Amino acid sequence: MKIPGVTTVAVLLSSLTMMGCDNAQVSNSQEEPQTSAEQIVTQMSPREKIGQVLMLDVRNWGKNAAGEKEGVTVLPTELAKVINDYRLGSVILFRENFINTPQSYQLIQDLQKASYQLPLLISTDQEGGYVTRLREGTEMPGNMALAATRDANMAQHVGEVHGSELNALGVNINFAPVVDINTNQNNPVIGVRSFSSDIALVNEMSGAYIKGLQQNSVLATAKHFPGHGNVETDSHFGLPLVPYTESEWRQNDLLPFKYVIEQGIDAVITAHIIVPALDDTKVVSKKDGTEIGLPATLSKKIITGILRDELKFKGLIFTDAMDMGAITENFGANEAVEMALMAGSDVIVMPVHIWDQQGIEQLEDLYQYLETQHYKNPEFASRLQEAATRVVQTKLAKKIATTNSLHTLEFAQSVVASPAHKRDEQKVAERAVTLIKNDNLLPYSLNAQNNVLIISDENTRNDIIRSELQNIASQLENREIKVSSLAYKLDQQTVPTTLEESIQANDLVIMVTYNLKTKGRAAQQTIDKARELGVPLVVISSRNPYDIAYLDNVTANLAIYGITGFDVTNNNRNSLEANIRAGIRTLFKNDADPLLFNVPSGKLPVDIKSPEGEIIYPFGHGLTY
Repeated sequence: MKIPGVTTVAVLLSSLTMMGCDNAQVSNSQEEPQTSAEQIVTQMSPREKIGQVLMLDVRNWGKNAAGEKEGVTVLPTELAKVINDYRLGSVILFRENFINTPQSYQLIQDLQKASYQLPLLISTDQEGGYVTRLREGTEMPGNMALAATRDANMAQHVGEVHGSELNALGVNINFAPVVDINTNQNNPVIGVRSFSSDIALVNEMSGAYIKGLQQNSVLATAKHFPGHGNVETDSHFGLPLVPYTESEWRQNDLLPFKYVIEQGIDAVITAHIIVPALDDTKVVSKKDGTEIGLPATLSKKIITGILRDELKFKGLIFTDAMDMGAITENFGANEAVEMALMAGSDVIVMPVHIWDQQGIEQLEDLYQYLETQHYKNPEFASRLQEAATRVVQTKLAKKIATTNSLHTLEFAQSVVASPAHKRDEQKVAERAVTLIKNDNLLPYSLNAQNNVLIISDENTRNDIIRSELQNIASQLENREIKVSSLAYKLDQQTVPTTLEESIQANDLVIMVTYNLKTKGRAAQQTIDKARELGVPLVVISSRNPYDIAYLDNVTANLAIYGITGFDVTNNNRNSLEANIRAGIRTLFKNDADPLLFNVPSGKLPVDIKSPEGEIIYPFGHGLTY
């Protein structure tokens, strides 16, 4: 798969004493990264420049015997050849790629070995909480949980933990933190991924987290510019609209990005959202021929006009994934890449999937399209040159190398998911638990014999909580906890016919809600039935803390800010065990061993509003025992 017209960049690189590729040789070019990058890119062919501005995922390759996509855990020869032949500049890894530390370390080593002359930017989304990628790593409870602690030192340490683990594996850029302000409690895609609805708290926490990442030589990325917090559509599936006026946007969503740029953020990710107040351009959707607004990712007014020119941001600009519905449903794949580059992005993320031979053909088609545009349009050629130069300059300035020579596998195994990191994770989760309401129900005193009913949307969640309750029982003397469970959709209208019988047979009901949106649903019927039967019921808001706004007559409610991590791009999930343990251990007390349980100390990082918009639990609210 040799690419016609590729120049011999190695000649120039050799003259710059860069390409051995050991760190001593690279350092000569790193002394003057801007000048060196310009010289390197000037000698590149258009296709080599195109490679530098693309970030592809190697999530899957081919199919298994059952006809299912096969996750890439060992680099296939075919993908190594694509990386080298197409002179790719960047790769993004997902949960499919991170099975355990030895495998992940070797995969990243092999990816860098496959690169052509220049090292790869290797990224992942290790936000913490709801969005994490390392299966064997330290997840941490998530941004909103972190903000509930109100501890900036803890936020920095979380950044240090993430940074040290990613760096040990060879990941050099983390697509975190989210700096969106979650001002809309119906936001389907941000929620607990945001630190807060309060600008000052978002700034404090994000700034500290960024410092922790950067201290471990991992590039930090702020997302999603110009702000994804005030939407009601998930851009993975549709095209969200931000209803702010320009003045409102400047007083809200702009400020965290302005702050992190001033603090030295390395990169920014764009958002596939329409912000008419910033760019009211209309385009025709390929989906149905209707007129739609121009997404920020494709808007030169927003990306170049505001992010580059007004905010003076000098770092890398990445698009959000270009395979998301907001883009693919409305724009041609090749045209969208061209538009994003012309708007001002430097790296186009996941414009095609190279998961099979057909994907490679689509990649070739993209290269040919962009190469044609390069020769036809001088403005595009200039923009491509600028973007490729900024990518190469970043690699030189940040001393990114083609081998993980700084860290051995043994070192990585000593760092990733270390006992110390896991203890820190649990500490954050415990500090985050926020007691929102308590009418003298909590902490619940366990008797010698206890019957506890768990109710949630899924048996999987019930099993996780059952396991933790059994752990508690095993740690207590003369205490038995018999657990039963029901799983039904708490945001729907019907409850099981066995609900009354199940409640009556138990001493305590733990109802675990997950992002309620309306009143009068099965969750309310469950509360009403327990109240009628005189059985105490506690509500755990397991993801967003807003659920109590859609429930009446709640006796006790606490927020844990996450129960499962979830990758919306492939429906994979994982359990946030630290959050769950902390929440369950906040329900009880034991005078003989008080350290066995957790005392709530978290403070709400957001306002909780009624469906009518009235604040019922304000920012900063949080009870304790």
